[in-house]
Amino acid sequence: MQLDSATSLIQAAKNLMNAVVLTVKASYVASTKYQKVYGTAAVNSPVVSWRMKAPEKKPLVKREKPEECQTRVRRGSQKKHISPVQALSEFKAMDSF
Repeated sequence: MQLDSATSLIQAAKNLMNAVVLTVKASYVASTKYQKVYGTAAVNSPVVSWRMKAPEKKPLVKREKPEECQTRVRRGSQKKHISPVQALSEFKAMDSF
């Protein structure tokens, strides 16, 4: 149930961002189509003045690279090498109790 609500929130955010992008594009086109007339008609000049191109769309959710998804394998602590004779002597010591 939580996954459905999360995906619906993501979809709603995408729809909202698309609406914002379309509105900004429309205002950009509208502001660049009107020619500025200096003098008495300066009051009717567009409110927004675009001096650079519109930014590119970026993804709403960043996708993880497959290399980053995997966990790193860490080295374990080094094992102590015990000679077989020493291991057997430990068992013999336990038997004597």
